[in-house]
Amino acid sequence: MRICKEVQERIETTRTEAQNQCRNVTRTITETICSWLPWPLDDLCDLVTTVITEVICAIVYVVITIVSWVWRTVCEIIGVIDWVVNLVAGALEWLGNRIITFPEWVLCLTGVGFGQKNYRICPMVIADAEGNPLVPIATIQGHIRAARAVFKKCNVNVIASPIILVTGKSHLAVGPDCDADGFFSQHKLEYEHLSCCDGLLERVNCLRFPSGLIWPRHVLKAIWLSDVPGKGGCYIFPDSFVQIDDSGSVNILAHEMGHACDLLHRDEVNNLMHSSAVNSDLTDFQCCTIRTSRFVTFL
Repeated sequence: MRICKEVQERIETTRTEAQNQCRNVTRTITETICSWLPWPLDDLCDLVTTVITEVICAIVYVVITIVSWVWRTVCEIIGVIDWVVNLVAGALEWLGNRIITFPEWVLCLTGVGFGQKNYRICPMVIADAEGNPLVPIATIQGHIRAARAVFKKCNVNVIASPIILVTGKSHLAVGPDCDADGFFSQHKLEYEHLSCCDGLLERVNCLRFPSGLIWPRHVLKAIWLSDVPGKGGCYIFPDSFVQIDDSGSVNILAHEMGHACDLLHRDEVNNLMHSSAVNSDLTDFQCCTIRTSRFVTFL
C-alpha cells in the first residue's frame, strides 16, 4: 500500500507539473516570438499558440487523469484483497488455535497447569511530524510494567521487544473508531503492516508460534498514538495489534491485551476487564482463556 500511495502522489505531482509547463510554453512563445511580430500577426500568433498549447495541455491532462484513476482503482482493489486476506487469516488462526488448545483450556479449568507461558508484544509509538513520540516513553514503559504484573497472576510472562519509534507516519496519530467504522478503516491496514523487525533473522524473532503450532504469525503489536477516539485503547478482532493512548489508566495496555486474548468486558470494578481498566484482578476462567489464546505461547 505504501507503493500505491507513493506512485499516486507522483502522478498528482506530474499532473501539476504538466499544467505549469503548458503555461510556461505558452508564455515563452508569446514573449519570444509573437511579441516581435507586427500587428495583426502578433495577435494571430498569440491566438494560434494559445489554441494549440491548450489542446495539447488538455490531452496531457486527460491522459494523466485516466492513468491516475486506473492506478487508484487498482490500488483500491489491492487494498480490499489485502484487507480480506488479513481478516480471513486472522479468523482462521483464531479458530484453529481455539480448537487445538481446547483440551488444554479444559484441563486448566480443572486446575491442571502446564508451566509458564509467554505473551510477546512489540511496542511501537507513532511520532509527530518533527519525529517526537506522541506518547512519552516513560508512560509506555509504565504500561508495560503494569501488564507484566497483571499477566504474572496467570503464570504468563509478558516479553516486550525494544520500543520502536514510527516516523514519517504522523497521519496515523489518531486511530480509527473502535467500532464498525474502525473495522473498515484504511488506517487498520497501515497499522497491520507496520514492521516490528528489519532483516530476515530479526523478522524470524518477531514471529510467534501459536499454542497449536498452526503457522507462524507476528507477535501482538501494541501501538501508542495521540488519540483513540472516545477510548483509552482499542482492540478489534481479529487484528494483530492494539491501539493505546495515554488517557487511560496504567492498566490500559493489559486491558487491551486481554481483549486480544478473547476476554470480554465484565461488570466487576476490581476486574481488569471492567471498562474503566482501573484494577487488575483476573478470574481463573479468564486466566485459562488467556493462556490458551493465540498470542500466548510456550516458546
